[in-house]
Order: sequence, then structure tokens, then C-alpha cells
Amino acid sequence: MKKAVNLLILAFLVFSIFPLVSAGVGLSWSQESALVPENSNVCLTYGVYNPWPKDSYVKINLSESLQGIVTSSNSSINYIPAETSSNDSIPVKFCFRTPKVYPEDCLLFNTFLCSQNCSFPIKTYSGQVEVMEVSSSQLKSGGSGGSSTQMSISAPLNVRVQCIKHGTDYSIVYILIGIIALAILIWRILKKRSAKAGQMSQDKPVKTKSAKK
Repeated sequence: MKKAVNLLILAFLVFSIFPLVSAGVGLSWSQESALVPENSNVCLTYGVYNPWPKDSYVKINLSESLQGIVTSSNSSINYIPAETSSNDSIPVKFCFRTPKVYPEDCLLFNTFLCSQNCSFPIKTYSGQVEVMEVSSSQLKSGGSGGSSTQMSISAPLNVRVQCIKHGTDYSIVYILIGIIALAILIWRILKKRSAKAGQMSQDKPVKTKSAKK
């Protein structure tokens, strides 16, 4: 009798827990750190698989602790077919743009005529890459919104931001000089034409009417 009761309790637990694990996706990755240049577009690829009998849709985001290296991101929705094993995982690409992380030495208004000698220690950001399942309601709205209970899986990621060394770019100075020179040239041409037109107006003979006899 006691064994029968234990079996019934075990069966109840199995059937009550099974719906919670009967869906979801898996994540595979080959690296947990990345060296990315500052102020540039970066793409990372992760393998997502779905061993369950129901299709899934997912999107990738970076955790809050990694948002400091993101100025914009491309978090598109990806289709993961049912019964996809880890050996046949679907490559999902996630792209984002990094900001300028290291201060530059600028000659004008702390913004223009800047140079970078990369004398700072390299900055590292630690966090996670989060793969979140997209619900049917989110899918209809393009992936926005959604419930806080949606399933997700994550992988650790350490991002080392590479400083890009460069000298002072004087191109804006050359452009300004060219604009000023062109403006002066146009002004002189217009002034010369105006003076010539005034001279011709002064030299033009004035016709007088003869008196009637």
C-alpha cells in the first residue's frame, strides 16, 4: 500500500512538472570572451537548438551590465524549427555598435581635431548574452513587449574593448579653408561684375529730344 502511494505521488510530480520543461531552446557557443574595437559595428554568432516538438522563435539581447558598450543593436527574431538537436544548432547572429570608450585629446572645443594615443588600460565589460523566446503575441507585434515569465537561456560573455590609435584628422580644417576660399572667389567675381555693370551704365550715352520748329 505504501509503495502504491509513493508511486502515485511520484507520477503526480512527474506529470505536474513535465509541462514546465516540455518547451524551450538550448544554446551553444564557442567563446566566452571577445575583443571588439570601439566605435564600430560588431557581430557575434551563437548556436540555438530546439529539441522539443514545437517550433520556437527567439531573439538575442545583451544583459544590462553589457549595455554600456552598446549604442544600437539589431535584435531580429529568428525561427528555430522543432526537433533541432545541438549538433544541428541554428546559427543566430547578433549585431551591435560600440561607442567611443576612451577619451581623446582634442584641440578644439574638446570635440574637433582629436587624436588618440591609446595610453589607457583596456576596459573589460562582463555580462551575459541572453536568448529569449518570443511568444505568439510578441511575434504579431514584431517582438516588442511580452510577459516577464517568458523563457530564456544565457551564456557568459566578457567583452574587451580595443582602443583604436589615430593621429589628428585635419580634414575638417581643409574643408573649411576650401569653403572660405570659394566664398571669397565668388564674392570677388560678383563684385567685379557689379563694378563692370556700373561702369557700362555710366558710359552709355543719354538720348535727348530735338526741339520742334
